[in-house]
Amino acid sequence: MSRDFRSEEPLHPKAQELLSEFFNEGWVDPTKLHHQSRRLNILVTQAKEDISQSLGTKVDELEFVGELGFGYWSAIAGALSNCPGTFFYSKIDRQIVHAFARTQLAAGRKTLEISPGKNGTVDFNGALPAQNDFLVWQATNREIGVQQEPLDSALDPILFADMTAATPFSSLPERWDVALFDPRNFRGPAGIAILAISTGSRWRSPLPPMDQRRVFGSYSLPLLLATAVALTESVKNRESDLQKLERLNLDLRNEIARSLPDFQLIKPEGRIDPRYIALGVPNSAGEELLQNMERLGFLIDAGSACGAGALSPSHVLDSIGWQGLGHLRLTLKPEHNTSDIAEVIAALKKAFN
Repeated sequence: MSRDFRSEEPLHPKAQELLSEFFNEGWVDPTKLHHQSRRLNILVTQAKEDISQSLGTKVDELEFVGELGFGYWSAIAGALSNCPGTFFYSKIDRQIVHAFARTQLAAGRKTLEISPGKNGTVDFNGALPAQNDFLVWQATNREIGVQQEPLDSALDPILFADMTAATPFSSLPERWDVALFDPRNFRGPAGIAILAISTGSRWRSPLPPMDQRRVFGSYSLPLLLATAVALTESVKNRESDLQKLERLNLDLRNEIARSLPDFQLIKPEGRIDPRYIALGVPNSAGEELLQNMERLGFLIDAGSACGAGALSPSHVLDSIGWQGLGHLRLTLKPEHNTSDIAEVIAALKKAFN
């Protein structure tokens, strides 16, 4: 039985095992000719090939950075450096995207914020971005689980595919310029992020030219190896995990509608990632409910998934009309089962009452 419904997940056991072995060798320079260096170079090369195959990219399209925030900066700043048009983004994008938009607006550049529908879907196609515009396309929102539809083939803006909450249940769109992946989303390690720059991309490095590198900074080689292992395992189990999570998601939604009719739920009208469920709770603060649930032995999330504080108000849920409600988030995992669903529903009823 698992009573942990937080968004965080521990490292995949195989990734943890690998880290324990290779942190002792992470100081080795794989570009040198010594035996240890050659061995590490072979492992790193294989890891990059495994990651590219799992993500549907080419190996030479991949870059790795040591921090997710720098990945966002590199992706967006590089796209904007070659974009004379409008910056398109949505109200449910991560707060770092909103920060970039405010900076652009303050500099006198055009921005356009797109509001989602009540079910969280964003009509990117209706916004009609032009070829010289920049669009942030969030594949999956990790608070409400909504998966966005790809752009129409007739539209071709400079596109940043935010895949940080999507893997392994959502794939890159057919056309993209730059993409970002967060290994924590597939039980990989923190402290590394995957930046993909497509062949023929209109993305340009926002940094001064140096050697042939597109992004600067270092990253941990053991973390790269662990990322490859976690991603391979996640993709290997994708279909079975998806089917199980879809059943659990439906069970949880049905039980909430039956047992807690005052709670608000997103009513999906399109594709969803079954891991993520957001609850709007009337006449109650998310913080109070979270604490009540923890006293009952259950771990859940409240507030924004990307706020500065764990209980920051959720701009995502506010944007779909949930102002004034307590915000709770549950994340389903493959190790959960129907008994866990029944248990968490019973606990929510006690915490709410």
